[in-house]
Amino acid sequence: MKRIAWMLLMMLSVCVYANEEVQSVSFAKNKVFQSAAVEFQSGKYQSTLDELIKIENKLIELNAKNKQILGFINYWKGICYNRLQEFDLAIGQFEKSISNDFSPKDINYEMGQAYFASEKLNEARLQFRESLKKKFKRAVSLYYLGYISKELGQKNKAYNFFKFIEKLPEEEKNEVLQASELLIGDMLLEEAEKSKDAFKTIEYKVIPQYESALAVDKESGLAPVIQEKILKLQKKYDLILFNLRNGRPTLIPPYLLRFAQEFGEDSNVTFSPAETTISKAKQASVYSRTDFIGRYTFYVEDFITISPEFRFNNTYYFNRTPEIYRNDNFLLAPAVRTSYEHSYRKKPAAFLFDYDFNEARRDVNAENKLEFNSRSHNFMFGERFNHFSWGESIVRFRYRMLDSYLDDSDSTMTSVVMEQIKHFDLNILLFYFSYDRFRVQNNIYNTDSFTFRGDLIMARVKDWFTPSFGLALTSVDPINSRDSRGRELLINPNARIAKTFKKNWRSNLKFDYQKNISKDEENFAYSKFVYAFELEYLF
Repeated sequence: MKRIAWMLLMMLSVCVYANEEVQSVSFAKNKVFQSAAVEFQSGKYQSTLDELIKIENKLIELNAKNKQILGFINYWKGICYNRLQEFDLAIGQFEKSISNDFSPKDINYEMGQAYFASEKLNEARLQFRESLKKKFKRAVSLYYLGYISKELGQKNKAYNFFKFIEKLPEEEKNEVLQASELLIGDMLLEEAEKSKDAFKTIEYKVIPQYESALAVDKESGLAPVIQEKILKLQKKYDLILFNLRNGRPTLIPPYLLRFAQEFGEDSNVTFSPAETTISKAKQASVYSRTDFIGRYTFYVEDFITISPEFRFNNTYYFNRTPEIYRNDNFLLAPAVRTSYEHSYRKKPAAFLFDYDFNEARRDVNAENKLEFNSRSHNFMFGERFNHFSWGESIVRFRYRMLDSYLDDSDSTMTSVVMEQIKHFDLNILLFYFSYDRFRVQNNIYNTDSFTFRGDLIMARVKDWFTPSFGLALTSVDPINSRDSRGRELLINPNARIAKTFKKNWRSNLKFDYQKNISKDEENFAYSKFVYAFELEYLF
């Protein structure tokens, strides 16, 4: 902890030096000091010292007795020595400056930093007190006073100094507020760990104090240090569940909030999810799609997870011809996802059970009005396990009951799904296979289908973007209309380029191509491509 504090204070000193100008500019603007001023402004502090020493020697030669000018030279030399980290020399020059009756507003602050860097804490504290009296850099002076008092074991004084910072105006306290809030947390932690009831104090006082410090600026250089302290305490005192009983890590944070906005073009707008034919628009349209998903995971002991979820999706087509805009739609989809965690072959595994409810509205009658299109109840149970050393496997059984706005299109679907992940050094390969048994009220549209899909997620290219490529093949057997449709094949390659920036933002370029081959070309054969740009934000 001491190492972090010293590092912080050194960083603070650099920031102060970088923004501070030499006081008593009226002296510095004198022609005699022009060369020194140029060198100083260029950051050439040794050269500045050389110029000042020349001027000082000349004044001594001429037996000049202007104490204030000599005092100003001493003060400026002290500033240069501070920046060159020659602190003992800096202290000597500041003392000469004061003895020559030159005591600008910042001299005590500068001398305090030199004493502090030389680990002369009592002397440093006296200087920072003087700086505070002069109302020079009050927040930083209070911070040093608090830190020094803490190091000298005077915790109550330290606490009061840090608390005074909170009362200062925003523009004064901003540069040190987070650091002072952090040190208050450190002091509370030291006291808590000495008591018998450390658990409660840490949960209700220490961690909230660290969280208060983090809230000052979550993007600062100190933020990761504070987050690490919070996590260590939560692990040490079992305040948060970090691993389930089979070793699978819990989600931190336990929530997912995702908002995405997509704009793209569909070369052949079709709609099929609630109908038994694929309605071909044979026209292109630009579209907008808004998607939101929220989920929170609760843990029951260390072996059951329950995740309520809600999703909203809205699609709007800008080509306002009836056969296009009848596909405007939105979807509401609440769900509950659960898992029972256990082990398989001494590796993490889970029994899965999900329930999804979907309600879709669409402009079914091309009246520029979204009406009931369909609703469905979906049940899934399955098993997630690690049979292979190179990736996780999932087997699922699904059952869907769909109620369509067309009575003849009411249907059920029973599916068996197998998924496999294959890890390479930097790339990931995903395999998906499903058998879907689709049964419709009007049984002429019953189908059995097999889908195979593979996706390759590649490593980030030059730390800039992440490409992925996929290919899906779906073979459909129209059981009761084989003569007219034949066995159909849907070919669906796709590509995606993702770029993450500013921590929570991600942009995606998408391309998707579909070609459905069928003997019934009028009602079921089609081809189209979709390309889109999506911007998403993860809270």
